[in-house]
Amino acid sequence: MPKRSERTKKKKFRRRPSGKAEAVYVAGKPGKHHCTLCGAVLHGMPHSKTTAEVRKLSKTQRRPSALFAGTLCTKCRTMIVQEAALLNCGAKQQQDIELRLRKFVQAVKVI
Repeated sequence: MPKRSERTKKKKFRRRPSGKAEAVYVAGKPGKHHCTLCGAVLHGMPHSKTTAEVRKLSKTQRRPSALFAGTLCTKCRTMIVQEAALLNCGAKQQQDIELRLRKFVQAVKVI
């Protein structure tokens, strides 16, 4: 029976130098990053074999330097900026903005 920590890992067989096959438990590759609002895959975010490899990259390689980079996709980011602009000029009220967008719009308002 595998250990508790090995239950979620893939079981692979590796050949030892002695010629004997041995079961090795390997963790899967981490998933790609997704947009918080629409769930689209985020481009420019590293997706490597291990999280340690990602950690070794510099901060600028780990995520883009745009507004809400690593959190929102380009389409959602554009929508948030437009909503914030409408709120600032008075064309829209706080109550008219969708509830799921309010957190991001308020953050843009602060910036």
